[in-house]
Amino acid sequence: MLSSRGSGWCENHACTILLMERLLSDYFAPAEAILVEKARGARVDAQYYVSREIPDLFCEELIRAAPRFLVKCTGIVDGMSEKAIGALRGRLTEALREEG
Repeated sequence: MLSSRGSGWCENHACTILLMERLLSDYFAPAEAILVEKARGARVDAQYYVSREIPDLFCEELIRAAPRFLVKCTGIVDGMSEKAIGALRGRLTEALREEG
């Protein structure tokens, strides 16, 4: 699953995005995964490329979206049954086996 993204891409944010897209698509809209990807890119730019500027409008969007996203994630985790967790584990195991 991760090998298709190229070397060096497997970090926490990248893994989160892949999980959102491939295993948690019943819980997250594609636009949410895109926003997390854009936030990851902004974080990389701010950390490694000091001369790159992150637009104020995007920063404001992230400031508004982050608390809602956190509440949504917490609600998803708190609302998952053991059966749902087992199903996700099975899907993850299968995806990893396919990448094998």
